[in-house]
Amino acid sequence: MEPTERVAPVVPAGLELAPYGLRIGGLAIDQMVAGLPPFLVFLALGYTPDEMLTGTVGFWFNVVFVALGLVHETFGVWKWGLTLGKWVCRTKVVHATDGGSVAVSSAFMRSLVPAAFGVVPGIGPVLGLGVYLWAFIDPRRQGIHDKAAGTLVVLRRRVPAT
Repeated sequence: MEPTERVAPVVPAGLELAPYGLRIGGLAIDQMVAGLPPFLVFLALGYTPDEMLTGTVGFWFNVVFVALGLVHETFGVWKWGLTLGKWVCRTKVVHATDGGSVAVSSAFMRSLVPAAFGVVPGIGPVLGLGVYLWAFIDPRRQGIHDKAAGTLVVLRRRVPAT
């Protein structure tokens, strides 16, 4: 039996898939961008962090957090191919087949998938995390949200042709 040869994933010419660490860093920054403003507003309104996790206050905090995240991610990916977190981490979201820009509908789909999985009662956080963790077993490092939107996360610099 011959050893199986590992085939490099197909990526549009001149692009290189973003490493996992940069993707995780960008996601963490983007989560802070979406979460910090409502957190500070709710604190200013006199709510405690415990209150922001449960009951009616927790519901509204989550609605605001998800809405800001959807707007931040959708607009940034559609307009520039990146968000603040992706900019800091030197990554970019591109169309998977040609490496071009992402349509607004695809950018919205890419943002909506983790949000929709994340709000499932009881197991939402685990499902939401699973959307991103799928990238660790995918040859093109696509999470479920990337597959749904037809996108790849790549390094912003172009790779010289060999």
